[in-house]
Amino acid sequence: MPKVKLNDMEMNYEVRGKGEPIIFIHGSGASWRMWKPQIEMFSEKYRMIMIDMRGHGESSRNFPNGEYSMKVISNDLKIFLDALGIEKTHIVGLSQGSVVAQLFAIENCAYINRLVLSNGYSEIPTKMSKWVLNISNTLFGLIPYNMIINLMLKVYRDDEFTKKILRISFSIDKEMLMKMKKSVFPAHTAELHHITCPTLVMGGDMKVMGVDERKASKTIYEHIPNAALALFKNAFDPLSTMQPEIFNDMILDFLEGKPLKQYDNVKYFNRETCQ
Repeated sequence: MPKVKLNDMEMNYEVRGKGEPIIFIHGSGASWRMWKPQIEMFSEKYRMIMIDMRGHGESSRNFPNGEYSMKVISNDLKIFLDALGIEKTHIVGLSQGSVVAQLFAIENCAYINRLVLSNGYSEIPTKMSKWVLNISNTLFGLIPYNMIINLMLKVYRDDEFTKKILRISFSIDKEMLMKMKKSVFPAHTAELHHITCPTLVMGGDMKVMGVDERKASKTIYEHIPNAALALFKNAFDPLSTMQPEIFNDMILDFLEGKPLKQYDNVKYFNRETCQ
């Protein structure tokens, strides 16, 4: 797998397919391998560039001052694109990868053709979410790493496919996890209006462990001028594994500027802006 030297670190990435580029940005604790359910469909038409964010996978683990920062990672993305000579690209970000994509797009929207933000957030959505975050920070500091992973996977119950993909993509140790959990939580909702490219926001229509993903997704959608929102019933982070067929099909239609298809378990808001 290739790596690119970016100032103080090396970024690892995987490439599949040829054609117009799409940057895929994984979620917290994962690696490029979480995109395995997307490779077959997207690599047929596009050049998939799946990065390992700083602190993850086979990319460097160092951060300035030793503090985990999504802002630093978003700056890494700009340097990465410049190093590869990519002036324009689609971007798909999921969970923490969505946050990185938002931060990048706020300052560098000229790089982006179309933007997909799945299972993301731009602030702590509710007081309950903040409480859950604080409790989990304390709990995770007290228990072994393998127990943390098992606890995180319990929310998927009998969804063995999602659990399998997440297990093979987990790529951080407990030290990096705790740095991530204790890092400054994003609060950039007021800046989302700077994102002017066509944007598809995707999220689950439910609360999971006290986190209101529906509210978080609607907040992002409401603050990006040229955005549409797709809410999935009975699903949550990551949609890429919980509803992979619809996830893939919807994004491909969006990237090609096609009307988004109707699905029984998806509710759209402002579909016409995606055409």
